[in-house]
Amino acid sequence: MKTITNGNLVPGTIDLARVATKAGEFGFRRARFAELEQGVAVAESLMQSKLATSEAIAEMDRITGMTAWVTGDPVDGIFLSLPLTAAGEAAVRDGTYAPAAPDPVHLCKRGRGCSAFYIGVYAGANREARRRVMTAAAVMRVDLFSAYPCFARGATEDGRRSMESLGFKPFEGGLPDLYVHEPLDMFGRAAL
Repeated sequence: MKTITNGNLVPGTIDLARVATKAGEFGFRRARFAELEQGVAVAESLMQSKLATSEAIAEMDRITGMTAWVTGDPVDGIFLSLPLTAAGEAAVRDGTYAPAAPDPVHLCKRGRGCSAFYIGVYAGANREARRRVMTAAAVMRVDLFSAYPCFARGATEDGRRSMESLGFKPFEGGLPDLYVHEPLDMFGRAAL
């Protein structure tokens, strides 16, 4: 949670155990490397485009402790979430963030100093997997990460529609096709 100290907004820490518990309620688990490869293949097939390499995503996950999540056995859904430092948030907002290979100073290390989130991808290979992905994304956003702005790119028409259904709005001036979901108030509404 972000707090105010001496009149300044201070990035908050993330309880990684709580994140894992909440993700598990929707059938998600941190991806082992082989599962990550399966999840990336699912997402690339659905998007008809390439993501970051599995090795790069595994490194992002190692740094953050919470980036790569999968569901299903075999894997039929994937969710990539990157907690960002203040420098990472600024880079997303000004378009200098590199989604496939972010500068490590842009990533929040194992729950520390989080300022915002970047959603790398969420995808499900079938109706049930899509339902789990969308439900998990919505509930975790409100229950765990409402104090933070959240960014994602609309790579496909379906992706843009799903982001808009979750309350994301187009963001001008940052990465191409960027959407933002600004922090929420205690009632789940966009904070002013």
